[in-house]
Amino acid sequence: MYILIFLLGISFGSFLNLLIYRIPKNLSIIIPNSYCNNCKTPLKLLAKIPLISYFTHNRCACGYKVPFYYFIHELLAGILCVMLYYFFGVFGLLYFLLFLFFYCLAFIDCILLEIPSVLNFLVFFLAIATQYQSLYDCIINSLLFMGFISFLKIFLESILKKEVLGEGDIIIFGTIGASFDTLHAMICIFISALYALLFMIFYKKQIIPFVPFLFLGFFSVFFVKYAFQINLGFLF
Repeated sequence: MYILIFLLGISFGSFLNLLIYRIPKNLSIIIPNSYCNNCKTPLKLLAKIPLISYFTHNRCACGYKVPFYYFIHELLAGILCVMLYYFFGVFGLLYFLLFLFFYCLAFIDCILLEIPSVLNFLVFFLAIATQYQSLYDCIINSLLFMGFISFLKIFLESILKKEVLGEGDIIIFGTIGASFDTLHAMICIFISALYALLFMIFYKKQIIPFVPFLFLGFFSVFFVKYAFQINLGFLF
């Protein structure tokens, strides 16, 4: 069973690479079939096998080489899928989709400094779907965090006279609010800010994508709270 779950995970990891390439370009994720990003030549069947194809068909006849992160995404997706299945059973596959699309958002923001709305809302509704047992509290908490960050955005921008947060970030804060109780959602944002601060100390960039750090904070708090059953309330 775990082998099948791993194969499912790496298949979705391959799909993740397609999303990262096509969604920012407003291309269909269904048609045409996979092709070389450089010369648009359709890929043969053997070139579509996750993980293995990187070592057997990682270079097109036109000279284009498949980026190494394609392989990394597929491998990490397979490992994550197995981990979530181990901790949560079949329901873990829903968590897996949440993490997969959230990571896709983070990666696109990292390389392009933009957040595709279609993915953003998909992640938001997946977060709500994972909390179906307490749907009312989930929605209320989500609206609470979206309202808070909207107020903070307006307040800071009126003082600094420049954009502080994008509108897409508001939805992501709603996703975090939907996924955790109020305390752990606050801890998630706090840890995300620490990750961002450490990055800025070492790289000293004026403009940084914040979604990757929100994803790291989300990932950290999720596994500590749900997988390892550790309450982070002691931090406060």
